[in-house]
Amino acid sequence: MSPLPYFDADAINQAVSMSDAIAALHHAFQNLGPLHPRTQIPLGPTDDLLLMPAVTPQGIGIKTVTVVSDNPAKGLPLIHAHYLLCDRQTGQPLATFDGSALTALRTPAASGVATQILAQPDATTLGIFGTGIQAVGHLEAMLSVRHAIDTIWVTGRTPAASEAFVTRFAQDSYQLLTAPAAQTATADIICGCTSSVNPVIPTASVKPGAHINLVGSYSAARREVDVDLIATASVYVDEREAAQVEAGELIAAATGSWSFDQIAGDLAELTTGQVGRQNNDQITLFKSVGLAVEDVVVAAAVLAAQ
Repeated sequence: MSPLPYFDADAINQAVSMSDAIAALHHAFQNLGPLHPRTQIPLGPTDDLLLMPAVTPQGIGIKTVTVVSDNPAKGLPLIHAHYLLCDRQTGQPLATFDGSALTALRTPAASGVATQILAQPDATTLGIFGTGIQAVGHLEAMLSVRHAIDTIWVTGRTPAASEAFVTRFAQDSYQLLTAPAAQTATADIICGCTSSVNPVIPTASVKPGAHINLVGSYSAARREVDVDLIATASVYVDEREAAQVEAGELIAAATGSWSFDQIAGDLAELTTGQVGRQNNDQITLFKSVGLAVEDVVVAAAVLAAQ
């Protein structure tokens, strides 16, 4: 038996562009079928082992993910992940993938799907909180779905991190600037791409009509916005049941006057046109905890591109 093909980060990114991933997820969410919860095993106060199984028409897959908060200080990635894709009909293993690279592609692509539907069509400014791999992916995803963006503000954990991000990703087609949180939060589209345990996006700066993507928190221990912003915004999620277990911002808000019953819609409802932006002043917020089905869809797209 020949060894399973392995797709590293370069192979994944060469096979499927961000625009391709957004289109694949948009199509897939219209007919996903039953979803499967992931298993979260604590490795410490802020560290986790995640097991993410999924079955979709595109295939069967499972991703193993470790999140170790001390890794960046050691010069290592915060997250390590590995992925196995199997044939939907036979269960036969088809290929393995760099799971971190899949996450780096499918998470911003899911935000791209939500942004394509919910953000103002003429959005020209983008604010990014964070400077890691998800910030990089969200920069690409937002530019893929809103071509009028010409000004981008970045707020990292430190000024040095923000400056390094700007230096690395500056282009002639847009103005990329470091900015304080209060400035970054005034953008037409805001992306929270941090692993913060405390809110980083100042509610008072968010303007009417803004669209916000939050991808950093995946447990009750983490949150990027406060309860006031959750209460003010129309909240959309990737999937309701997963959000109730893993969306730190929403879990915190639900301890007060906000309720999970107030969720305006999920990705399946957004992509089938059942829900969407209601008016120009509405603040829309898409909270993603990441779904295993997204990995299957993107992994299958990578394999199909060979």
